Amino acid sequence: MLKTFIIDGDKGGVGKSMAARALVHHFLEQEESRRPKIVVIDADCSNPDVCGTGGIKAGPGIMHASLVDLSTENGWIDFGTLVGKFSELGEKIECRIIVNMPAQIGTRAFDGSIPIVNEVLREASAIPVWLLSRTQECLNALKYRLDNMGHRYQKGIAVKNLFFGQGDKFGLWNDSLLRQQLVGSGGWSEAELPELNDQLTVKIGRRPFHEVLSTGIDGQSLPFGYRLALNSWLQKAGAAMAKVENIEVE
Repeated sequence: MLKTFIIDGDKGGVGKSMAARALVHHFLEQEESRRPKIVVIDADCSNPDVCGTGGIKAGPGIMHASLVDLSTENGWIDFGTLVGKFSELGEKIECRIIVNMPAQIGTRAFDGSIPIVNEVLREASAIPVWLLSRTQECLNALKYRLDNMGHRYQKGIAVKNLFFGQGDKFGLWNDSLLRQQLVGSGGWSEAELPELNDQLTVKIGRRPFHEVLSTGIDGQSLPFGYRLALNSWLQKAGAAMAKVENIEVE
């Protein structure tokens, strides 16, 4: 079975890349016999923190990793070709595609002006993973997608990035009619992405988490305290991102 997780948000800096990398690590941590085959697509070509230089690449557990420009129709055609390839594989084994979306792509990709987008998302069995900040713009951007492509947004997950404060600080979302519509209907669930230590974030950069744990940084093992902090964060982030697997696709 194929599932595709579209990691999205209203602008840069809301935590899309971190969430995508946490989800990749969550799958890689599973026992090999239970682990789905992973495909990683970084569509944020201007700031490729997921699959850019030094980032995630194909290897053990990851069948494919690449940059794809989803701000253009040609990029969606290329992505559709990849989806077709892994959709066939998904008929035999469990396969997961993780897509890190670029900032502010909604008006270019989710308003119906690129007709192929809807078809690609359907073939990909796409599930939206929406990174929440604490702004009205964040809710507006999600509502825009729902208004323009509602049939693709009947199920999904809203992720509170605790970098912006604890869960009870997301008052606009918590009290919104949009949350009532999505979560109240039972179609959407919620999760919380914990904040990663600032110094640790800088040390790691875009390096894959599994490589940092296994080989360190530039040939040097991660200092023990930072290693403890990273493992603790990965456990909490993994528990949050694991909820996406419970979302059923039609």
